[in-house]
Amino acid sequence: MLQILRALILPSMINAVYLKEGLRLSSERRIKHMMVSAFLLQSGMLIIMIAAHIVKRHMVMLVPLEKASCPLPCMSCTFKEDAPAPYSSPHEGPSTPRLELMDTATEDEGEDSGDCGNKGLPPRADQLPEGEHNDSIPLQTEWSILSISEHVAREALVQYTANKCCYRIAPAKRMVVQNLTPLNTFRYHLQTFTETRETFPVSEPYNGGFVDSSDVAPAPAPWEIEVDAPPLFTDCEMHIPVPHTYSVQDCPNCQGRGKNQCHSCSGSGKRRCTACNGTGWQDTSNQSCLFCSGSGKRRCSNCHGGGWQKCIRCSGKGLLLYHSELTITWKNSVAEYVVDKNFGFPIYHLQEVTGKEIFSDENQVVYPLVNFPEPTIDRGSESCIAQHQMQFASHSHILRQKQTIELIPLTKVEYEWRGKVYSFYVFGNENKVYTEDYPAKCCCSVM
Repeated sequence: MLQILRALILPSMINAVYLKEGLRLSSERRIKHMMVSAFLLQSGMLIIMIAAHIVKRHMVMLVPLEKASCPLPCMSCTFKEDAPAPYSSPHEGPSTPRLELMDTATEDEGEDSGDCGNKGLPPRADQLPEGEHNDSIPLQTEWSILSISEHVAREALVQYTANKCCYRIAPAKRMVVQNLTPLNTFRYHLQTFTETRETFPVSEPYNGGFVDSSDVAPAPAPWEIEVDAPPLFTDCEMHIPVPHTYSVQDCPNCQGRGKNQCHSCSGSGKRRCTACNGTGWQDTSNQSCLFCSGSGKRRCSNCHGGGWQKCIRCSGKGLLLYHSELTITWKNSVAEYVVDKNFGFPIYHLQEVTGKEIFSDENQVVYPLVNFPEPTIDRGSESCIAQHQMQFASHSHILRQKQTIELIPLTKVEYEWRGKVYSFYVFGNENKVYTEDYPAKCCCSVM
């Protein structure tokens, strides 16, 4: 930098000295001095331009990431400043980070997201841990809103009266609806899927062959036998022979003989003749009976005169093959609780309809609900769960339980017909109707 300053200042000083001395000289020498001064002035201007470019390059090297401004305006700098920047970033050059920064960022994002960058998205239903669900209870303000309109209520009553042979349809079509009152209620539903195992002795005729007795191996316990369970909450029954429980014994019905005495003839092989009633004589004459030849007895048709019959249980073998048979019963038991708000509507009709499921909880064992906005639902769930525990815990295995809460739409419709006020109820997703005081009923419907 000192060399640059010297190059700038020294020609100016020399030029000033020459001008001062030239005033004292003659005209010829004054012209020479002026020519030298002009040469020195041009040289100084050239040096200044070169120094300006050197300073600009030096500043760009010192600040590579910032846009360097030229200390002296020139055509090239002015052109570059007016030209649009090749990148939107304030830096000169691409804004891509260095390779090592990209690798680090990729690893950090992978650890945070855990699922191919789907950070912030809710997990899929099949990825939820057991016992957790995506089901959420809607806002309580949605429970008391009207579920049907006046048009839907009228259509429901028209459909109801059309299916009644003794109801006239005119009031349903021309009634004047005065008021729609939402009486929505809740139904708690508990399903308990259980498995019960019992063993029973079973026998079959023994035809010879290998006997898988307890001498071969110890017999497994009922709950040690592995089987494939049916789909959850589906009734099913399965019968499986228990291995290593086979044995051969005499048939208890025939005491090993393979045959039993005929009960029709008591082993004699003959029965009383029905034609002569055992007298041996015909009634109309003194001739002997043609069917029994006068003996009064005929050959037994059941044992063909032998007096013995083949044992049915052992098929005449005299031996039975016994074994234990495992009976596995899968049963889905249901308990329900419906909130009765005493609005004059018989709640047993709600068994015919469905509602909107607002809560669902499924696990091996579910627990009673706590702090549900309707307090009676908490008590109902506690009662149903305790009932199933007492009913199945002693002799069955509870494989799965599921509890749900349904919001059942129920609307009371008040209407006017011929100066009198009547009412009916529309309930369930199916919009079924219940009414007691329909104004146009025949006498046969009362009976």
